[in-house]
Amino acid sequence: MTLGKLVDYATATVGEVVLAYLVAFIAPGGTLTFAKLVLAFKLNVFAIPLSWTPVLSLPPWCWYVVAVVWVRQWLYLSPYSARDVAEQLEDDYAVLRK
Repeated sequence: MTLGKLVDYATATVGEVVLAYLVAFIAPGGTLTFAKLVLAFKLNVFAIPLSWTPVLSLPPWCWYVVAVVWVRQWLYLSPYSARDVAEQLEDDYAVLRK
């Protein structure tokens, strides 16, 4: 792993932790909510089954923030840019409208 990739990964991880802290600060539950959000970010979509249990019970708006982070992680790890994804979605939507 190159140093640049390591720095990028560390920056993304710190960003996720900061975002989890901010959401936990707004959401009721304090420290426990922070731990749940960090766990949801790190488990990625594997956290979905746990969302129906008390382990990761969070308000729906918190799951919206988590989903946005998951999409950002996917874009970061994939060879596609946000522009590529948006263009493909627009093309698919245009086909559906016909």
